[in-house]
Amino acid sequence: MRLFKEIFELLVGLVTLISTTTIALGRLGLRWLRKLWNTRRAQIGKGVFYGALSAILLLLLCTFIDTTLCRDYYDYYISDRVMARYYYDTETTQLYDSKEQRDITDEVGWVSDVSGDAPYVVYAIPHRRGYVNVESGEIAIDAKENNYTNAWVFSEGLAAVVKEGKVGFINEHNEVMIPFQYDYHPDKCKMCDIGFVFRNGQCVMINAEGKVGIINTQGEWIVEPQYDEVWCLQETGYRNVVLNSKYGALDKEGKVIYPTEYGYIGQLNDGFELTKGGRMWKEDFEGNVVIPFMVDGTYYLKYPNGYDSCGELTYELADFVKYEVMNSYGIMNRVTGEPITPAIYADINMLSKELFEVREYDSYDWYLLDIKGKMVSKK
Repeated sequence: MRLFKEIFELLVGLVTLISTTTIALGRLGLRWLRKLWNTRRAQIGKGVFYGALSAILLLLLCTFIDTTLCRDYYDYYISDRVMARYYYDTETTQLYDSKEQRDITDEVGWVSDVSGDAPYVVYAIPHRRGYVNVESGEIAIDAKENNYTNAWVFSEGLAAVVKEGKVGFINEHNEVMIPFQYDYHPDKCKMCDIGFVFRNGQCVMINAEGKVGIINTQGEWIVEPQYDEVWCLQETGYRNVVLNSKYGALDKEGKVIYPTEYGYIGQLNDGFELTKGGRMWKEDFEGNVVIPFMVDGTYYLKYPNGYDSCGELTYELADFVKYEVMNSYGIMNRVTGEPITPAIYADINMLSKELFEVREYDSYDWYLLDIKGKMVSKK
């Protein structure tokens, strides 16, 4: 007990000594600061002012470096010189000249790729479109100064633009070459994937009634607007057309090769795959039949032929298969490859060795057919 008392008294003395020393040093320091302030008041005031000013400037510099020089961004190169720079902090995109290290545009909504035969890309701002030259890094046609609500890339020296709901064509100097005389149908363009660009002097265009045709570089109709869809010219030199869900084909001059009466026309490197009336065959570019019968797929058919020892139905492989053409089905002899019916049914099953059940698409009615494809009765 006496030992604890001595330790306690020692600690109290030590704390008292430290406190007294601190107070004494504080008084000496305060006297020194008063003396310094009285003798160098002006110099201290200037030092405080310049110190505060330096701190403010340093803070502004750090803020600038952090928000401008150190911004996190992603660059997408459009050309060797021009890039689309996306800033993560503001989630905005600007066109940037990497050679001059400067912004070309303010914020843009999107930028097209370079396409066609001219070094221009389309850029978008709200309700306006313009063009940037990706070789010079300059704005060629300013979106802010022109009332173009839609625009497409240049092709064969012309670019389609929409102004006040009409489609026209301009050149690289923003001169109108084909007047704004075609109605713009955005829903139709989106549905048919129509881009107003010229290929071989031809461009797909829509009239006021929403029918599609083809114009030349003078704006004249070379294929009258009469179709629901006109496809782009393929490498084969032909293009598909669609009317009332039936397909046809035109040559590169716009001449009808196949009228719009086919279920589908597929263009190959050496001819066409034609589908009509539940049949599919192949013709060369001269119209000669190369393959008289084609299918998209075949499926084995089985029919019930009895019961096993457990009372379960057993099945036997039939001499017929179900073949497919454009999501419709027909019956074909598996041994000879001869079609028994065209591919016009939604489904086909076998009830016995010599009896089929087939379902129609439109009515969903079931019919019974014999092995020659003759109707036996409705099911």
